[in-house]
Amino acid sequence: MRDFDSFERRRTDRRPLDVLGVASFAADLRIVNVGPRGIEIETSDRLMVGADYDFQVQVRGELVPLRGTVVWSRLDRTAHTHAGEIKAIYRAGIEAASASIPSLERLLEAPPAVQS
Repeated sequence: MRDFDSFERRRTDRRPLDVLGVASFAADLRIVNVGPRGIEIETSDRLMVGADYDFQVQVRGELVPLRGTVVWSRLDRTAHTHAGEIKAIYRAGIEAASASIPSLERLLEAPPAVQS
């Protein structure tokens, strides 16, 4: 039996995707996975649940625009910077705005080994 915290609540499958994103709200943005209704990101900037964000994802040399609402956000881990400082790394789940669904479909169609 699985414990409650590990219970998977997603209604759709997610596809792992390790690409960089561009956003005015975060100096570093990495896309962890993507699904037909949303995206999971990783950044050292904490995102506010319920807030809407615009960002772009670099795929096959093209910037794909996305907009969505943060539905969950949590501290994932800490990491050391090159200067020896410790920084927080957050993960967040973003539900795509309806206008961004075609962009998510483009990400889902990207080759599996996409790197930026």
